[in-house]
Amino acid sequence: MAAAIGILIMVAVRISKVNTHVCTFHDQYGELFVDCRGRQLQQVPDDLPRNITSLDISDNQITVLRNMTFQNLNCLTHINLNNNLLITMEPDALVGIFSLTTLLLASNKLSQHNNCLPEGLFRDLGNLHTLNLENNKMKAYPDLVLAPLTKLHSLYIDPVPDAVFGSGFSKLTNLKVLKMDGGHCSLEKLTNETFQSLNETKLEVLLLNHCHHLTLCESGVLEPLPFLKHLELTNNAIGIQKVLHLLYPLVGRIMTRIWLNNTFKTPARLKEDVDDRILTEHSTRFLTQICVLELSLKGNRICLIETGSLNKSPIRECLEVFDLSENRLIGDARFVLFVAVFSQMRYLDLSHQHHTYDGTLGRWEGAEGRKKGNLTLMLPPKLHYFDATETFMLADTYDEITFTNTKNLDTLLFGYNQEHDRARVKGLENVSHVDLSGNKLGNVTGDFFKSFSNVKTLSLKDCNLQFANDVLRARNIFGALKLVVYLDLSLNGLQLFPFILNQNRIKYLHLSQNKFDTIPIVTTTFPSLTLLNMSYNMIGHLDKYTQSDLDSSAERNRLKVIVTGNTFSCGCENLDFILWLIDSPVIYESDRNFPCFQDNGQMTRTVEVVRNYISIHRHCTGIWMFTLTVPCLTVFLTSIVTVYLISKNPTRFKNILMGILGFGVKYLTRKDFSFTLYIGYCEADIPFVYRKLRPALELCNHPVRLFLKDREVLPGHDIADGIIEGINKSWKTVLVVSHDFLEDPSAWSHFTINAAIYSMNALIPNRILILLVGDIEAGDLPQCLLNMVEEEFIIHVDEYPEDQTALWKHLREIANLKQ
Repeated sequence: MAAAIGILIMVAVRISKVNTHVCTFHDQYGELFVDCRGRQLQQVPDDLPRNITSLDISDNQITVLRNMTFQNLNCLTHINLNNNLLITMEPDALVGIFSLTTLLLASNKLSQHNNCLPEGLFRDLGNLHTLNLENNKMKAYPDLVLAPLTKLHSLYIDPVPDAVFGSGFSKLTNLKVLKMDGGHCSLEKLTNETFQSLNETKLEVLLLNHCHHLTLCESGVLEPLPFLKHLELTNNAIGIQKVLHLLYPLVGRIMTRIWLNNTFKTPARLKEDVDDRILTEHSTRFLTQICVLELSLKGNRICLIETGSLNKSPIRECLEVFDLSENRLIGDARFVLFVAVFSQMRYLDLSHQHHTYDGTLGRWEGAEGRKKGNLTLMLPPKLHYFDATETFMLADTYDEITFTNTKNLDTLLFGYNQEHDRARVKGLENVSHVDLSGNKLGNVTGDFFKSFSNVKTLSLKDCNLQFANDVLRARNIFGALKLVVYLDLSLNGLQLFPFILNQNRIKYLHLSQNKFDTIPIVTTTFPSLTLLNMSYNMIGHLDKYTQSDLDSSAERNRLKVIVTGNTFSCGCENLDFILWLIDSPVIYESDRNFPCFQDNGQMTRTVEVVRNYISIHRHCTGIWMFTLTVPCLTVFLTSIVTVYLISKNPTRFKNILMGILGFGVKYLTRKDFSFTLYIGYCEADIPFVYRKLRPALELCNHPVRLFLKDREVLPGHDIADGIIEGINKSWKTVLVVSHDFLEDPSAWSHFTINAAIYSMNALIPNRILILLVGDIEAGDLPQCLLNMVEEEFIIHVDEYPEDQTALWKHLREIANLKQ
């Protein structure tokens, strides 16, 4: 009884510790996993349960791994110490964990100085299967330290400047994977001695990537690796010709993969650098003698592949996957004929040939006279996937293009090839996935899509379909696509959605980046539709009918609609729509805090609108009531004031009414005056008046008579009387206003302004016109003038610096002087 109580107490204590521990524990399938990630720990906790099998203590701040850290955790099989600050590991740090199979030490500071990985550290790890030392910026490889790891299968380690694996690596007899493409590569050369100590291993996979400073590689570097089946040697500056030369030890072998991507010299200064862009029969002599299943020469700036350089045995009977993308291959569609001899090829990628191409849109003008007849393209008989995106292989116009050997072809990617809809295409009737994005299909017809009559996935993104609106409106251009399930019409500037006959099958419809202001389809007529992408259109709101239609589809077939990128209206009229947008299950986005505009033009977010719905609704209701009340009140008060004023001044209002109706009122015209325009100016502005204004108005083809006080007022005559007489005898007054005019010490300018104002009456509308000379503005005018003269009768002379003919024409127009 006492023993049972003791056991219960021990169990309770253990459970209590687990529940309060800094780490979390997961018991699954009889194994205990401990998660200590990101806890800012500076050492491994010393109170971990003894039966844990997996410990993840990554993303912490541990700098030193002390002796006997894991001595009581002899069930451990997995330790993750990635992304700590480890500088050193004491000699007995890993003692006692005989069952360990995985040790991850990546992204630390174990740079192999000061004995950070002491000899004997791994002596108890005879069962270790995987060791990761990537991204530790090592200066040399920890040679003898790794010798006890006789069962090591996979080693992940950074390339070092002197990349020579010492004699200790010869003990790793079960090593099959060597990955040297971590986050840091200081390697500049590979020598014949680099892998010499690995000749006793069973290395099958060598990954040596992302060494951008690697320029030198001796020819026999791969000779010590007799079991190699998988080689990746990418992203370096060795040059494709020299890399291909390294393959001679692999002649006669069966290789699962050879990747030689992005291995080119830049810039190309010497002739040999230019030759490095060409695959010749000589440069590929070793490659063609290898039975390789997957070959990638991606991104090598290859511009030419000589005839007969690749289509040789045994490679042509073995190659299944071939990637030649992101090069600069030159040639038309007949270029693909060289791959037709590869009897086992299933995957071919020729996409993104980044050479300069002259086939701009202008090239297609008048193309009817440059057609080249029919073209037949033979593909490998087992080809399943063909990517010819942005290759410009069909830059020339053909009447008919026929693909052969397409029985197994499932996917054809042919986007951005400057292709038009003029050619008839045959042989692709059984293709299931077609991408024609980026081609110019503005004149597309239904006959064009008969070439893909069994397609299930069709992408017509960015195909200028906005110019086919008449065709979309006239008939069903997609009538031949009876099996299509996925249809992408995005980025086409569409405002009209085409009629689709086979609506029952479509599950995914992408209409993003068009110009739709609502949902352009009735979703209940698309019974299988599960995803509708309407992002980045011009949808401001959806009406009640559309909302109901979408909700019905969501309930019936779980339809989801993507609306990100639309800016909605959250004004008073659309508050119910915003509530629907937040609550409806049909909306795809989990975060529905979309931007929207209020009635006052300010932008807010939909979540903010819903949060303040009650106050906004009250505000909107108040606006409606205010809008109704104010006009009624205004009419009522206006009526009272009008009745009161008329009762007090009946005769005056009678005369005003008669004048409005045109009875008993005669407006004066220019014929009733001796002068047409009185010109008011100061002495400083005399040059402007006599050299510019007078010649333009009085000495011209259609002269008007001007009153100029210096000319019309005779000597000895009173100036004030002359000004008043001139204004009264002139139909209209033109004031030439400058800073000198406003500051005239003689006060005649001020007198002229007052006289002009006093002369205004209802029988001569707009009697005062103003010319602003210099840098004076309308706001500088006296308030009395601004009260009497509307701004449209104020002219800035400086606004006509070049052609003053327009100035005088404008003056005549506002003065109502007909020419």
